[in-house]
Amino acid sequence: MLAATYLAPCNRPLYEFVAAAYGASELIDGGDWRELGTGRIDVAFVCSPPMIWLGNAVEVVAAPILTDPRFGGKPLYTSDVIVNRNSSFQSLEDLRGARWAFNEPSSWSGYWVTLQRIGSWDFFGEVVEAGFHERAVRMVSDGEIDGAAIDCHVLGVALRQDPELAERVRVVETLGPAPSQPVVVRAGLEDGIKARIREQLLALRDPLMTKYMVQGFAPAPDYSGIAASIARNAGRSPAATNDWR
Repeated sequence: MLAATYLAPCNRPLYEFVAAAYGASELIDGGDWRELGTGRIDVAFVCSPPMIWLGNAVEVVAAPILTDPRFGGKPLYTSDVIVNRNSSFQSLEDLRGARWAFNEPSSWSGYWVTLQRIGSWDFFGEVVEAGFHERAVRMVSDGEIDGAAIDCHVLGVALRQDPELAERVRVVETLGPAPSQPVVVRAGLEDGIKARIREQLLALRDPLMTKYMVQGFAPAPDYSGIAASIARNAGRSPAATNDWR
């Protein structure tokens, strides 16, 4: 069984552990999320927009429950708007006309949730694509850009791993919460295998998961709100066209 992760590299040890726990033979680093429509990958850790765009090609089996007490044991997460600690910015509104970075355009936490809030990328003076959340955090900490919206799970792990980085950025606003990133299986996988993977994920507990700020997994949450937001804002986004490449 082949598994793939399309999420933040800093959490790869977590996905390796989870993939091994449900019997995957290998975990690869995914490239373009459209790969999931080919049927080659059996299980994937992916953000919610690609899951929505893939439609019936994939099925959600579970979603992580973070250890963050803000979420009350539910499969939720937020985006934290960060700025350099020495800057004067105190809110997202303060960043109007400033330099902004997003991780990539298939990300809810780094891209679409911000667009939902601001309405148009013209809100900022400059917008750049960082590639990964961790890179966006570094860009803020180094003063290359002024702000970014970061998956709170990724931010928590990244700052725990690098205390010096934690001293150079601060959170000025939180966007969300939203349902956490889905674990998906290809739709053509045998029903019995899907059920086994789901059951194993829902029962999974381990100190390594806690180290990476996950307490367990929950049944698939409702992503219809995210789907509706993307549909409303797609016309405002170059991500809905070929303009990104």
